Amino acid sequence: MINIEKIQNRQPFITETEAGVFLVKLKKEFYEQEAVMQASYKFTNTCFIKIDAMEEGYVGIWFKAKLELHVDPELLLCEFCNEVLDQQVRLDLEKRYGTIRDSIYQFAFAPIKDRIEDLDG
Repeated sequence: MINIEKIQNRQPFITETEAGVFLVKLKKEFYEQEAVMQASYKFTNTCFIKIDAMEEGYVGIWFKAKLELHVDPELLLCEFCNEVLDQQVRLDLEKRYGTIRDSIYQFAFAPIKDRIEDLDG
């Protein structure tokens, strides 16, 4: 098992602020509020979570594991970081290709008469 202090030395965005309370510090430059909120919500079954602004350009997410669950903090925080990244990539893909997806969806579910008219120009 890896000591949380070792994690802090390698990954300074994760710190233990008090016994059993961990802070993940993320740059707003890379992660939007929506991605942080969606990822955080997925961890509410295992942790109490608080999200708050930090110094300029950062958001802080505090985690305190629920007592009835025995959770490995290292694994939990690493899973959270991956989930935030996943949510951000989904948002980025939606921005880039959302209109293409919508066009395909509309074409696929349009009546055949409309599709033929679209193909004929």
